[in-house]
Amino acid sequence: MDIPDDPGLPLLDFIMVLSTIVFCFELVVNLCASPAYRCSFFCLMDFFGTLSMAFEISFLLGSSDAIHAVLLRSARAAKLGARAGRIFKLVMCYSLLIKEGGLDSEKPRFEAKVLAQRLTTSIATRVAMLTIFLVMLLPLLELPVFPRADQSMDLWARNLEEAYATSNETKFSIEVSTMSSFYLSSDYAPYALEGFNYTLLTSVQQPARSQNRVIIEVSECLVLRDGCDNSSKAKVLFNFTGAHQIAALMEIALVIVIVAIMIGMTQDLGSVLTMMMVRPLEKMFSGLMTSAQSLMDICASVDDEEEDNEETRATELETIEKTLEKLSRIAAQALNKNVISKEEMATKSEYEKAVLVEMLQTEVTGETMTPALLEIRRSMGKEKQDLELRLQSWDFDTLSLDPAGMESMTTHIFFDSEFGIAKMFCEDSAFKAFYDAVKPNYQDVPYHCFAHACDVLHTVFRFCGLSFGRFWMREVEQYSLLIAALCHDMGHFGKPDAQLTFRWCGSEVCQRGNMRRSRTNPFLVESGHPLAITYNDKSPLENMHCAKLFEICNDPTANAFGKASKDIYKEARKVVVAAILHTDNANHFAMIKDISQAFEAQELCCGKQAGETGGLLKEYRDKILEPHRLPWLELFLHLADVSNPLKPFNLSHAWAMRVLEEFFLQGDEEKQQGLPVGMLNDREKVNKADSQHGFITFLVSPLVVPAINLFPQFTDLHVQMVVNLEKWRDQWILDVKPSEEAIAKKEESLAKSREMTERLLARRRPRERMAPPARSSQWPFRDKDTE
Repeated sequence: MDIPDDPGLPLLDFIMVLSTIVFCFELVVNLCASPAYRCSFFCLMDFFGTLSMAFEISFLLGSSDAIHAVLLRSARAAKLGARAGRIFKLVMCYSLLIKEGGLDSEKPRFEAKVLAQRLTTSIATRVAMLTIFLVMLLPLLELPVFPRADQSMDLWARNLEEAYATSNETKFSIEVSTMSSFYLSSDYAPYALEGFNYTLLTSVQQPARSQNRVIIEVSECLVLRDGCDNSSKAKVLFNFTGAHQIAALMEIALVIVIVAIMIGMTQDLGSVLTMMMVRPLEKMFSGLMTSAQSLMDICASVDDEEEDNEETRATELETIEKTLEKLSRIAAQALNKNVISKEEMATKSEYEKAVLVEMLQTEVTGETMTPALLEIRRSMGKEKQDLELRLQSWDFDTLSLDPAGMESMTTHIFFDSEFGIAKMFCEDSAFKAFYDAVKPNYQDVPYHCFAHACDVLHTVFRFCGLSFGRFWMREVEQYSLLIAALCHDMGHFGKPDAQLTFRWCGSEVCQRGNMRRSRTNPFLVESGHPLAITYNDKSPLENMHCAKLFEICNDPTANAFGKASKDIYKEARKVVVAAILHTDNANHFAMIKDISQAFEAQELCCGKQAGETGGLLKEYRDKILEPHRLPWLELFLHLADVSNPLKPFNLSHAWAMRVLEEFFLQGDEEKQQGLPVGMLNDREKVNKADSQHGFITFLVSPLVVPAINLFPQFTDLHVQMVVNLEKWRDQWILDVKPSEEAIAKKEESLAKSREMTERLLARRRPRERMAPPARSSQWPFRDKDTE
C-alpha cells in the first residue's frame, strides 16, 4: 500500500493496533478452547509473536531510539516466522473438511489416522522452530559487516581535495593524519594516495589480492595537476582485507549453521518417526508374529514340514498372510462348508472329481474355475460332432454354405452347442418358423445378406465360448445375444436395378443375376429417406432391424421368445435392442472410449487373466465381467459385425470385395442423384487394397486392442489382423507401384501393429507352461447357476 513508515503515523498505528487485537483474540480463544494448547509450542510461539507487535506501534516501542536497528529487524522477522508454522494447522483443518461427511469431531476409528495427526503436528512444530531460528539468526550474522555502505570514504576524499586546494602543506598533512587516525579502529584503512603529490606514511600495507583494494576517487579536481585533470582524478586507496575476511567468515559460518540445522532437524524428525511410527509398528508386528507362530504350531502337521521351513524364512507380512489363509481353511471346516481347494482337487482321481462336483456340488476354492472339472458330454451323432469342431475354428466359411448348410449351422448353435438353450425359450417348430421368417428379410445385396448374418452369428458364438460366457452371462443374455446376431441386419433393403446383374462366387463376380443396391445410414439421412425421418436420423437402419425382429415375434407361431415370462421377455428385448443399436458405427468411438476406461480401471485384474491360460479367474469374473454384462454383449456383436479383417485372409478378402462392391453401388446412386459421393464409394478412385488398410488401421484396430485388453482370450485375432495388413500392403504395392516414401509410411504403421501384437502376446506368456484349455466342444453344457 506504500504507506510511509514514519513513527507516529496514525494510519500505521491503527493497522498495527488492529492486528495486535486480532492476535490477542486468537490467543485467548485458543487458550479457552483447547487445554492441550496451553502447554504447547504453538502457544509460546503465538505469545511471542503477539508481544513482538510492540515494536510496530509508535507509542509503545516503535519509536524508541534505544532499539538497535538489527534487533528491531530481527523482532519483526521473528513475528513473521512465528506465524509460518500455522500453515500446517490449516492443512490439518482442510483434511478434516474433505473427510466424508464433513467435519468430524469423533475419535478416528483407526490408529493410523491418530498417528498421522500426531506426526503432522510434530512436523509443523519443528518447521516453525526452524523458521524462527533462521529468521532470527541470519540477521545477526550481518552485525559484523553492518552497514554495508560507508559514505565516510567519499567524504574524506573530498576533504583532502579541499585541503590540497588551499596550497597549505601543513593543513593537508593534518587532514591526512586525521583521516588515518579515523580508521585506526576499523577493519579497513587507507594505505596510499594518488594525485596529491604526497606520500602517506602508515602501517597499512598494500593488499595482496586485487579484490581487497577499494579505490575512492574525488568527485571534482579543485586544482588541475598531474594525476588530477580532465582525464583522471585524484584517488584514495583503501585496504579492505580485514573487512572482506570477516564477511567471508560470516558466509562460512552461515553455511555451517544451515548444514548443522539440517542435520539436527533430520535427526530430530528421524527420532520422531521412530518414536511415533516405527516402535508402535514393531510392537504390533511382534505381537502378531507371536500369535501367528502359535497358530502355525497348532495347525502344523508332518506334511507341512517343508512349508513351515519356507515360512520361517518369510517376512512378517508373508507369515501373517499364510496364517490367515490357514485360519480361513479351519473356519470353513468348522462350519462344515462343502469346500475344497484347487490343489486338493488336483490330487483326486477323475471319478472322485465327478462325485465331488456332480453329486456333492462341492465348491472349489482358488483363483480359477476350470471348465474341464465340470465337463458334461452330450451324445451327438458323428455329423453334429464334425459340425461342432468346424464351428470352433475361425476358418469356418459361411459363404461356402448352401441354404441347408446355413440352417444346419444355425440350428446347431441354438440347440446343440454349449449355448444351445433355445428350448428354454421356444418350441422347435416356433424357432423353425422364426428362422424361415428372418431369412427372406435379408435382401440380395453383396454384403448385408443372410450369409453375413450367419457369419456374425458364428463369430458371436465364438466370442461367447472363448470368454467362458456360460460362467458370467445369464441364460436369457446368451440366447438374446445370439438372436440379435442372427437378426442384426434383417431388412437391410436394397433398390432393384435391372442393369445390375451379377452373381457372386466367393469373392468374385462370375455370372449375371439380380442384384440390389444397399444403403447406409448417412445416405438415408442425406437423401431424406422416410426411414431416417421415422427414426429422427438416429440409427434408422438399426432401429428398423429391431422393429422387424419383434414384428416376427408378434406371431405366436414364430415367436422366438414364446416360452419366456413377461419379465424374461422384457430383459431379452432390452439385450437385443441395445446390442443391435450399437452396431451403428456412429457409436463406434464412444464404445472404444468406454471399454478403454473399463480396462484402465481394472488393468491389474485383466493382466492376471491374461496370464491364466487354464480357465476363468474368479476375481476377473466378479470385478469385470458380471458387473457390466450388457456393455460386453454390445461389444461382442459390434466387434463381430466388423470382424472380417480378423479372419483368415481368404475369408477376409472375400468379404472385403463384397463390402466394397456394396459401397461402389451406393456411390453410383449418389452420382445419379447429385449427392456427395462417399470417400469409399467411388469405384473409379478407390484402391481396394489401400482402402482395406485404412479401414483396419483407423476403424477396426482401435476397437480390437482395448477389446483384447479386456478379453485376452481374443489375442489371436490381432495376430491374424496384422497378417492381413501385410497381405493388403503387398497387394497395394502390386496395384499402385507407390514411391519408397509411401511404402516406408505403410511399413511404419505395420511396425506399430506388430509391436502391439508382441505386447498383447507377452501378457499371455508368463503361464504358457500350463496345459492349454480344452475346446468348448469338449464341454458343451449349460451352466445351471447362471440363471
